[in-house]
Amino acid sequence: MKGVIIMALAVVVLAGCAPSAREPDNLALVRVLGVDGAGPVTLTGVCGGANQRDVSRGTCQGESFGLARDRLPWSGTEELALTSVGYLLMGRDADLTAVLFAVLEDPELGASATVWLAQDGALAELESCQDPATDLELLLRQRVWAPTAAQALAALCTEGQAVLPVVTAREGRLEIQGEEVWKINR
Repeated sequence: MKGVIIMALAVVVLAGCAPSAREPDNLALVRVLGVDGAGPVTLTGVCGGANQRDVSRGTCQGESFGLARDRLPWSGTEELALTSVGYLLMGRDADLTAVLFAVLEDPELGASATVWLAQDGALAELESCQDPATDLELLLRQRVWAPTAAQALAALCTEGQAVLPVVTAREGRLEIQGEEVWKINR
């Protein structure tokens, strides 16, 4: 019994000494990821909002989502990290199913990011608003429902469609325009 107690104390002490996960210094955390096109794919990363002071941005293009994703960290004025993406803003011409599969397979991107549809394309909407992460967070607090990446992909795979909220930029802010059914054979 004494050995078990000593072992339990050792685990607790060692757990306290383990390094904690944190973002590396000098990285801008992408909160909103915009996706336009099915190939080539244009990605727009917007940092800022919540606990970050400055809103910085980066845009890049690649023949596929994966290639564009690999280029995005070096597309802005500072290195962009994709570990904090909370919102996916999809253009109407994007391949939603392929993007959602890629997001769920990516160890940095998360299945909990909410999915939104951009009225006039993700890049256009993100360039027209000042702080999209804060705007989308406010819409969620106002009880606008947006599925997570996992929920949207599950709906597409089981029902053949997913309902996404549609947003547009007005006077520098993202506003809700309603919702739209995205069908798998779009």
